[in-house]
Amino acid sequence: MGDLSRNFSRSEFACRCCGRADIDPRLVEALQQLRDLADAPVRVTSGYRCPEHNRAVGGAKQSRHLRGHAADIVIKSLSVAGMYELAEQVAAFRNGGIGVYPEQGFVHVDIREVRTRWGHLDDKYVSFEEAMKTNGGERNATA
Repeated sequence: MGDLSRNFSRSEFACRCCGRADIDPRLVEALQQLRDLADAPVRVTSGYRCPEHNRAVGGAKQSRHLRGHAADIVIKSLSVAGMYELAEQVAAFRNGGIGVYPEQGFVHVDIREVRTRWGHLDDKYVSFEEAMKTNGGERNATA
């Protein structure tokens, strides 16, 4: 049982640098919907990031993690493509941001106001389509 929702706790979203966890309740609600659809645990590998931690991990200057609007997630039983397909079924993510990281085995989801998709391969950002056509999109989550 979580303290933010049925399955999520504030500690899962805490910055690894300072322990802050300023998370938007809309993100938690969307992740709970995703968890319910998956009928499997959704592990948050990166939630809130303070500016220092965001810089240290090479995050975007305007990263949604800085606002508590984003999470990088892993659903162990699913491939990156499978996680993406489930995230598309959650309105907040379907209308927001989804990034696929097939080589690292995780998906980024966020609650931005504009539908945005991207991929990440070979340490660079690429189109969503390019990332998904690699065999990495079918690899099971490993992060």
